Amino acid sequence: MYYSVIYRSSAEPNFSQKEINYMLLKAKQHNKMQGITGCIIYSNNQFIQIIEGNKDVILDLYTKIKADDRHFDVTTLIEEPSKEMLWDDWSMAFYDFSGTAEQNNYSRMLLETYFENANSKNKSSEVFLTLKKNVIKLISTI
Repeated sequence: MYYSVIYRSSAEPNFSQKEINYMLLKAKQHNKMQGITGCIIYSNNQFIQIIEGNKDVILDLYTKIKADDRHFDVTTLIEEPSKEMLWDDWSMAFYDFSGTAEQNNYSRMLLETYFENANSKNKSSEVFLTLKKNVIKLISTI
């Protein structure tokens, strides 16, 4: 049995792109070792993230995420057990919508591919639908 958490948060104003990239690198390394998959979407100083894996590991990670001072207003969008993860082979995907219009269009295209590649059984799950709805809402403002 797996566990999924999706949350939204606001980045601290001084959290630079370089620091975000470093955070992502560390997350990929950690998640791969812990059997965690996930995705971070960043736009207008806002994050939406999904993390999935073993329940105890996910709850421990989410506790650390909520205490991280690089962001604030951490809001849980959904938290629930699942039979399988949405994506089997991701340690941490990242989609950045803070660039030029051309870069944002490219990120949007990659994100659409990411959604299309979700495990087919889970595309109607509450976790998938919550993620997709909130991401579309977030990036619709760009």
